[in-house]
Amino acid sequence: MAELTDVQLDALREMGNIGSGNSATALSQLIAETIDISVPSVRVVPLESVAEVLGGAEKLMYVVYLDVSRSIHGTMLTIFSAATAEFLVRKLLALEKVDMQSEIAQSALKEVGSILCGSYLSALSQVVNMNSVASVPALAFDMLGALLDFILVEIGQVADEVFLIDVELYVSKTRLECSQLFLPKPETLDAVLASLGI
Repeated sequence: MAELTDVQLDALREMGNIGSGNSATALSQLIAETIDISVPSVRVVPLESVAEVLGGAEKLMYVVYLDVSRSIHGTMLTIFSAATAEFLVRKLLALEKVDMQSEIAQSALKEVGSILCGSYLSALSQVVNMNSVASVPALAFDMLGALLDFILVEIGQVADEVFLIDVELYVSKTRLECSQLFLPKPETLDAVLASLGI
């Protein structure tokens, strides 16, 4: 893929800033605690590099993913480390310990993932002036490499590049280890990058 222009990079950063602010506000309301955020890093990376960038193919992760349709087509993912997923579910359910295999815990994590996905999707729609709607979220837990392979087969992914959004979120002094991935369909990637260049 060609190098992004300064204008495109600025637009991607703006999307990241809007999405991060929205997600921090929504999460803060959800768990009734202040959330601090860093300036996000937003980039377009080769699909094959994602697992390595996020800590390695063998790292155990939770992934909440949902389909995106209308003007923007693709799949949005929120990827949580196991520790972050458990931390957020405990906060959300106000429990000291949780069984992450329980229906209520998984439902809570899907809700958090859906909120985060929605925040960034809304920001992307706003920046590129394209509309979108998201499906009901799905949840999976496994080694990151296996998860990505599974999801790519599930959605019939054919794009070579993805949008990777990395931001540091803190609750008190606990760092939340989560990332956003947007896997656009090829025609959506072209349309989004063209819009970002305007």
